[in-house]
Amino acid sequence: MLNRSILTQRRGIGSRIAFVVCGPSGAGKNSVIERVMQILPGLAFSVSYTTRTRRVGEIAGRDYHYISCQEFDHLVAQKELIEHVTYLGDRYGTSFPQVMEVFGQGKDVILNIDVNGARLLRNRESTDFSSVYVFLTTSSLDILKERLQERGTENETQINARLELSIQEMKALPSFDYLVLNDTFNIAVDELRSIIIAERARIRIA
Repeated sequence: MLNRSILTQRRGIGSRIAFVVCGPSGAGKNSVIERVMQILPGLAFSVSYTTRTRRVGEIAGRDYHYISCQEFDHLVAQKELIEHVTYLGDRYGTSFPQVMEVFGQGKDVILNIDVNGARLLRNRESTDFSSVYVFLTTSSLDILKERLQERGTENETQINARLELSIQEMKALPSFDYLVLNDTFNIAVDELRSIIIAERARIRIA
């Protein structure tokens, strides 16, 4: 029979894991994350702060917390952001108090942040929680471009800028723990779900 000290080394729901999902614009990160959260218990999404303009159909407090540059500066000055970056001229950041509130509720957290934000989080060397890094993308730039065009929120110049940035982001792939290809939605959902289940069952020896 396993003793209690061994059993407590197995991770589970509420074991303070941040699942960091990154990838290029148009890869479908939000859709995959939302579906996984409907399937698996004990997960909460950390809503980022941003200075960008809200898009049609987006809801404040669900998709992002939309704030001014001055308000963003205040959060940075108060050291309330666990990571923050500028992406195509707009600023984005993750609230440390919000993340810790999720852990306080006995849940694991999912972050949807960009590659540079993930790098900052990795370099933070925090003992507050463990992080698992997942890169979610499509198998080709053509699929990304098609999805960005279907989204209808950017013009052709903006789409091309996002695609150029995607090429740079993919160079960071070796620094991630997992790769999920979202060419087929249900397969991508199942892969991310499986990653979360496996990481919750991972044994960590102090």
